[in-house]
Amino acid sequence: MRSVTALAVMMFTLAACGGGGGAGSAGPLTVPEDTTTTTLTAPDSSTTTPSGETTPTSPDDSSPTTRPEPPSGGTETTVLVYFLDTDGRAVPRPRTVTDTGVAAAAVRALIAGPDASEAGSGLATAFPPDTVLLGITIDQGTAVVDLSAEFETGAGSASTLGRLAQLVYTLTEFSSVERVRLVLDGKTVDTFGSEGVVIDGPLTRSDFTDSVPIGEGTPSTGGAPVWTQNDLPAPGGTHPEPAVVVLVPADDHLNVRVAPGAGEEIMGRLLPGVTVAAGGPTRSVNGSTWVEIATPSGAGWVNGFYLTSVPERSPGDAAAVAAALAERMAAGGDLTDLISSRGLWVAHHAPPVRFPRSEVGGLLTDATARRWGSNALEPDSPEIQPRTFSEAIAERYVDAHDDADTVILVDEVLEGPNGRPAALALPTELRGFRFVTVHDPGDEARYEGLDWMTWIVSLSYEDGRLKVVGLTVDEWAP
Repeated sequence: MRSVTALAVMMFTLAACGGGGGAGSAGPLTVPEDTTTTTLTAPDSSTTTPSGETTPTSPDDSSPTTRPEPPSGGTETTVLVYFLDTDGRAVPRPRTVTDTGVAAAAVRALIAGPDASEAGSGLATAFPPDTVLLGITIDQGTAVVDLSAEFETGAGSASTLGRLAQLVYTLTEFSSVERVRLVLDGKTVDTFGSEGVVIDGPLTRSDFTDSVPIGEGTPSTGGAPVWTQNDLPAPGGTHPEPAVVVLVPADDHLNVRVAPGAGEEIMGRLLPGVTVAAGGPTRSVNGSTWVEIATPSGAGWVNGFYLTSVPERSPGDAAAVAAALAERMAAGGDLTDLISSRGLWVAHHAPPVRFPRSEVGGLLTDATARRWGSNALEPDSPEIQPRTFSEAIAERYVDAHDDADTVILVDEVLEGPNGRPAALALPTELRGFRFVTVHDPGDEARYEGLDWMTWIVSLSYEDGRLKVVGLTVDEWAP
């Protein structure tokens, strides 16, 4: 059995193995000065993607620096609760409560999880949704929290640290709480989760700060309002088609402008993952297609590159595209006709990088060696060996897809065997697209299932066909 501290050290070391936040956990890729290798970078907005569609923002500096006291009466107050982002960090989000049991309300907010706009920006909770808060007391700096046994279900290593960190960070926001003691169904917990984590006393923030660091809250908006899902009009009238905001990083927004064009005034901003009412007029400006949408302030315009509309299609259609991709990769052929007009976004244990559609034709024969993100090494580690696209992506995808025991699912993400919550498998940029999960379970008995691999094929519906827009790998190989 492992202590919380020992498990935290292990998870900090393996933070890029899927348990620390899936594809986005390894950070930027770098390479030494060597003409035989190429650095994978995000697309340059001035050359390879439409201009003016998003505005980079700085972290919101409005988070309180002191911890609020629980109110003594039934007055309304704001508390901070912590959810997990796609990089495995704990991010504080405000909640307004009006009852006297503020600490209990905060725990219930953790169980309920993020709202629609927060989920769209990549936040999730590791709390099982059927968890029940049975009681909470605070005495001399210690909060004793009694939760139902469901709180322990499915608690692999990544999920164990995530949910415990959420609980401890949230309750220690109150100045009257310094530590948290966990109780399940009235019994004090000595070991927790499938990893047999030893909890030999109350938990404090220092038990988690290395393995589950605290991240920033929602980025600032530059003065323009951010419209949540609840603010946005439902499809209908002159804007009858639903469309989802995609390809926007978790720390950014999609600008809504008063007229089509990057130079027009910004009237509002949208978080990634929200659904808007589209289907109105479109305009072409400097090579980019702008789409009119409905907003709380009337009609607005967004760059259509960052919207996707995927109608209901039979599961076989999506799975057939994933199979065609594997067949084409195995043959070493041209991928162009299978790839979205947006290009191909590849998330390989790092933030997704884009190959423009004009470049995908020769990817399978391209001899350029790139330093791809690692599932176990820091991005600048000399142990990362440069590999071609064919070696790092195509061959491994084909092997996984064609394995006899591979599971193919449509629009469903499997929880990783390491306990990584399914919601964290996809990077924020690719959420909102239709997708196919290609899961190859571990085959080697000596590895006890750790040699599993999952690929997620994201699909864009264009001109009556499903096209591949993203490839995400998730694994924890020995």
